Amino acid sequence: MNASRRLLWGGGLLLVLMCATIAAAAPDVEGVRQVIRATARTSLLFFLLAYTAQAFFALWPGALTRWVRQHRRQWGLLLVISHTLHAMGIVSLGLMAPELFQVLAPLGNRITGGLAYVLLWSMGATSFDRTAQWLGPKRWAQLHTWGSHYIWLSFVVANGKRVAQDPVYLWPTALLFLALGLRLVARVAQRPRTLLTSR
Repeated sequence: MNASRRLLWGGGLLLVLMCATIAAAAPDVEGVRQVIRATARTSLLFFLLAYTAQAFFALWPGALTRWVRQHRRQWGLLLVISHTLHAMGIVSLGLMAPELFQVLAPLGNRITGGLAYVLLWSMGATSFDRTAQWLGPKRWAQLHTWGSHYIWLSFVVANGKRVAQDPVYLWPTALLFLALGLRLVARVAQRPRTLLTSR
C-alpha cells in the first residue's frame, strides 16, 4: 500500500474510531451532538487542506506544501468520509430527538445542506481516474470548482451564523475567508507567469 492509500485509509479509520468512541462514551442525544460537532471540525480541516493546497504551493513552494498538494485528492476524500459521518450524526439526531432536530435544522437548512452533500458526494465519486475520465475534463473542472466554492459558502454560513451566540466560531469563519483570499492572491500571482510562458 502506497503512502497516499495509507493516508486515506488511516485517516478514515481514525475518523470512524473517533465517532465510535464518542458514541460508546455517551450513547444518547448529547453523544450524537458531540459526534456532529467533532466531525464538523474535522470536515473543516480537510476542506481547508484541499481548498488551499494548490495556492500554498504556488505562493510558497517547498517540500511541505508540495506534499500537501500531492495529497489533495486524499484530503478531499477524507472530507467526504468525515462529512458522511457528520450526516449520519444528523440523521441519528433526527431519529432520537425529532423536536430538537426541527429547531436545529429547519427546512431551509436541510435543502441548502442537502445540495452541499450532493455536490460533495459527486466530487468524491469523480475523484478517481476512471470516473474523472468518464466525466470529461471540462465538466470535471466545472463540478469541482463550483462545488468547492458552494461547500466553502456552506461552511461560512454554518459557522458565521453562530458567531453571535459563541464568539469562538469567529475563528473558523476567519480561516475560511483567509483561505479564499489565499486562493485569489495565488491566482493573481500566477498570471504574470502564465502571460510570460504564453509569449
